[in-house]
Amino acid sequence: MKKKYLSILILMALFLSACTSPAQPTAIPTVSLDGGNTATNNESSDEDSVSASAVIVPENDAQLSFSAVGRVTAVDVKVGDKVTAGQTLVMLDTTIQEARVREAEATLLAAQVQLQYNKRLGLDEIHLQTADAEVARTQALVDSAKAVLASQSTLSAPFDGTIVSLDVAPAEVVVPGSVVIVLGDLASYKIETTDLSERDVTRVQIGQPATVFIEALGEEFSGNVTDVARISTTLGGDVIYKVTIRLDNQPQGLLWGMSADVEIHTNE
Repeated sequence: MKKKYLSILILMALFLSACTSPAQPTAIPTVSLDGGNTATNNESSDEDSVSASAVIVPENDAQLSFSAVGRVTAVDVKVGDKVTAGQTLVMLDTTIQEARVREAEATLLAAQVQLQYNKRLGLDEIHLQTADAEVARTQALVDSAKAVLASQSTLSAPFDGTIVSLDVAPAEVVVPGSVVIVLGDLASYKIETTDLSERDVTRVQIGQPATVFIEALGEEFSGNVTDVARISTTLGGDVIYKVTIRLDNQPQGLLWGMSADVEIHTNE
């Protein structure tokens, strides 16, 4: 009877031991790539072309600002207006500049009178040359004051274009170097690369054909390289060069700032 109880106790102990033992994890086989080395995404370089991202920009664009402090008296344009070269865009108060012109003109007049007086007195050549030099000096002051009046008080369009941005209003005070107008020639665009590596630019030459894919239009267009930058810039620590491409035919719907992908055919 005791043997029977002993056998039952042993079986129960074995059962409880199996239930409480932690499960052993199943080993997962590993797969090795390239002989055990970590796989990397290395793009191969095409021997016949180089690729880069690009952006659409106008043929001409300018950020316009005044060179002196002044109060705005008139703003003759608005965003979207088409302007011509030399057209007045913004004017400042010219009271101070006009006063300086009048002062310079008065000084010139006095010098001219002195010269004529010296001649009537029959003074020697040295006195006449001195008076004549004073006339020339004061004439230069008049010219300088008028140039300041024209350049510092009026903002004019440097070329035909469209007002893209306007950040000024009458009665505001502008400071030197602060951009008040962005002007662009939106009738004609070009493509400029933004990340062409120094490793690839050595293969690029003016005149090479290029294919430009404009993402916003979903189409490819042909063009040619028209310029390669003479100096580099940096992007994220990498040295890059700007390459300019002009399309053979400019499509409708092209806008300043659109992104593009460029492939320059270097063996053609």
